Amino acid sequence: MNNTEVDLVLTMPIAPAAHLSAQRLSQQQTDPKKAKQVYLNALAVHAVDFYFQCMEIDTDLTASNIWNPAIQKFMDVADLEVKNLGKLECRPVREGEEFVSIPAEVRSDRIGYVAVEIAQSLAEVKLLGFVKKGDREKVPISKLESIENLLEYLDELQPKYLDELKPVHLIQWLHNVFDIGWEAAEKVFESRQKFQFDFRSSQTLEMSNPANNVTQIKRIKTLELEPGERVNLLLGIMPTNHGNLDILIELCPADNQTELPEDVELIVLDERGKSLVQARANKTDSLLFKLSAEPGEQFSVKIALGDFSESELFFT
Repeated sequence: MNNTEVDLVLTMPIAPAAHLSAQRLSQQQTDPKKAKQVYLNALAVHAVDFYFQCMEIDTDLTASNIWNPAIQKFMDVADLEVKNLGKLECRPVREGEEFVSIPAEVRSDRIGYVAVEIAQSLAEVKLLGFVKKGDREKVPISKLESIENLLEYLDELQPKYLDELKPVHLIQWLHNVFDIGWEAAEKVFESRQKFQFDFRSSQTLEMSNPANNVTQIKRIKTLELEPGERVNLLLGIMPTNHGNLDILIELCPADNQTELPEDVELIVLDERGKSLVQARANKTDSLLFKLSAEPGEQFSVKIALGDFSESELFFT
């Protein structure tokens, strides 16, 4: 749907607080041209954030790169974190311009791009529309989707996969009850010389409980992300003296490969779908996270490669 009708454009005033924030950020830049760019970027981010607050869409304004003067100095970034979904790019457009510019540095790792027209008077903004992908430098404003469709698009992106997953109850592992597909890690890695998946830390060793004969439990599951690309997800648990579970999560190559697929991501999310930790492989042989969970907590692990992803849901 092309955004060419006036009634499909949302107009909003710019709050004084947004101007004050933008002014403070721009003053951190020494180059006048860059300072103006930062000012407009900040206004665009604040405008979209305000609209989302009115629509009761959770955002994390503090996670935006507009607050980082070093990033703003060398990059043209105007991102807004939409909780549970990812970063939405808010691109400022001046009155009379016919195209939305999408810098090269923001053409990936974004869930979409919103065009924000800023009046010459800097008194108001118009949300002109959006595009889902930033695969080109300039997008004609006439080709934008209506801003009315943005909320529906975000709803489509909501992580519904957790409702479809069969949860893995880690407490059952302590009683030697394991879920289908999870094999003994030691058996799978009998021939692997480098085995770094271990609870080797002073904190963990101190919290072990020899009196109850507690041992580390490690299981592994092989996941296929796309044809020809398989990885091993290892998960280990060990109860502590405080009633919690120490948890290790490792992603490593499968099928005798020495490195993980390039750009594969390992992401741990909380019960609300918010990312706790994440890492991306770059010619690495593994990605490893350590965390602690209380009884009754829920978390999920997502492994993503391009458009493919696999997720596992865990209860402690």
